[in-house]
Amino acid sequence: MESDWPVFLREAEKLAHDVYVTLYEKWKLNIFSNISRSEQRHFEAIGTLLSRYNVPDPSAGKAVGEFSSPELQNLYNVLVGRGGVSVEAALQVGVDIEEKDIADLQVAMAVTDNWDIDRVYSNLLNGSYNHLDAFESHIEMLTLNP
Repeated sequence: MESDWPVFLREAEKLAHDVYVTLYEKWKLNIFSNISRSEQRHFEAIGTLLSRYNVPDPSAGKAVGEFSSPELQNLYNVLVGRGGVSVEAALQVGVDIEEKDIADLQVAMAVTDNWDIDRVYSNLLNGSYNHLDAFESHIEMLTLNP
């Protein structure tokens, strides 16, 4: 159902933001700080949709690393654990998050009939492709300069 996607994507954007903030604190890599700011804007864009359509916000009152969805809570815990092992593992977590976001957004766009929702999803999709490229470039640089 179309209305389920904005709710899910609100927490998915929070997950990306929260993982990147946590990994920045661990590794102090600017890529995590920069992309976490972008994820905050994505989170806010979905929040605008929820408000516009009077849909309750699943992330209201949730601190960094806290989620309404047990699935996303577990995923956050797993990703932060994996990302804490090494810089390369942390960057790979970024790749994994962005690939999942891209797949989720593509499915959400396929079931959306509202132009405003589709436009937000399209913008988020473009951002996720840019984030994916950035993480992959950082991994490539690590491989070339160990």
